[in-house]
Amino acid sequence: MIHAFRTFRRLSPVLLVLACGGSPPVAPEPPPAEIVEPGDVFSKDLAWGDLEFLAALGPRPPGSDAAVGARRHLRDRLEGWGIEVRDVTTELENEGRDTKVVLEHLVATLPGRSGDRLVLVAPYDSGSYDGFAFRGVNDGASGAALLVEIARVLAGRELPYTIELVWLAGEGRLGRALGPDNDIRWLGSTSLANEWKEAGRLENIRLLVTFNRVCDAELRIARDLGSHRAHREEFWRSARRLGRSSVFPPDAHYESFEASHSAFEELGVRRVVAIEDTAFGGDEPPGRYAGEGDAIEHCAKGSLESVGVVAIEALETIGRRLAKIDRFARTPTADPEEEPPAPEPATPEPSAGEPADGSVAPDEPAPEAEAPPTAEPGAEEPASDAAAR
Repeated sequence: MIHAFRTFRRLSPVLLVLACGGSPPVAPEPPPAEIVEPGDVFSKDLAWGDLEFLAALGPRPPGSDAAVGARRHLRDRLEGWGIEVRDVTTELENEGRDTKVVLEHLVATLPGRSGDRLVLVAPYDSGSYDGFAFRGVNDGASGAALLVEIARVLAGRELPYTIELVWLAGEGRLGRALGPDNDIRWLGSTSLANEWKEAGRLENIRLLVTFNRVCDAELRIARDLGSHRAHREEFWRSARRLGRSSVFPPDAHYESFEASHSAFEELGVRRVVAIEDTAFGGDEPPGRYAGEGDAIEHCAKGSLESVGVVAIEALETIGRRLAKIDRFARTPTADPEEEPPAPEPATPEPSAGEPADGSVAPDEPAPEAEAPPTAEPGAEEPASDAAAR
């Protein structure tokens, strides 16, 4: 089956208007958020402030005034911390028409000792549904707000690898078509992945992590079967060490879902991880608040905080492991260097319902010291997936 994001013959009227430069009405832009200094601790209040800002803009379909306002806000925040930011434009052909779909992305770079890259990706605009104004707070803004705060924290650290943070346009659903093409989305990741392949920029990606739908008040991150097994499980181990297993539950079922990482994986990037809750508000995917109910009143600061501190811990652990492998590869006759003990990460107080001392959650086994990646108890990965990775 050809995925809808690869088929553009039946683009919705909403997308055709945007491709020609039109903009739907937008709510007044709120005042800019306060600029603060880079820091070592993930702040749920700062992340929440960015989420509130994006939510107040209302629907942010690609090319709209609200999407431009969202991108300006993100740029202002990042440049206020001295982070290098650039605009990246990609285009998609609209088959059978003389128009092109033009997408504006934002890319920030945190230089590391190596030019090899750890790439973090999230959408910043919202999709469009026929029949109602889609606000896209959880699905569209939550990952963007999370990445801004992750960038602030990592900007003050020495990094073994260059970190590239990407805010994508065009990831959300754009109207409805008929038959198999009823879910046109992932335009941004598809176009950027293709552009990077042509430019030879996929080869030095050591890890690519995508974040979306991460502010649900009942957040439970799904274990994606399409993600790289070893790196995916590091997020669960990090959550266990930090007492955040309510968000990365040990008994999480394995799921296979499409997200922004899929386009890169299809072009040969194997080290990908998708961090996403597939059921907004619980129940079965997509959850009872998906679509018209996607609003900030169904989100929680603590969810952004949990994903943020776990992501930073997991990224640093993976970075140290990759650096050790690289050192050994340069001197294969020597034993890998011993790594000095890492300092305890500075983390904010856990949200209500989590262990106050940062210990493992009740009924969980104690974490093992850097054991080979294994699935958490209570969740058995299908043999076919285990064999594939």
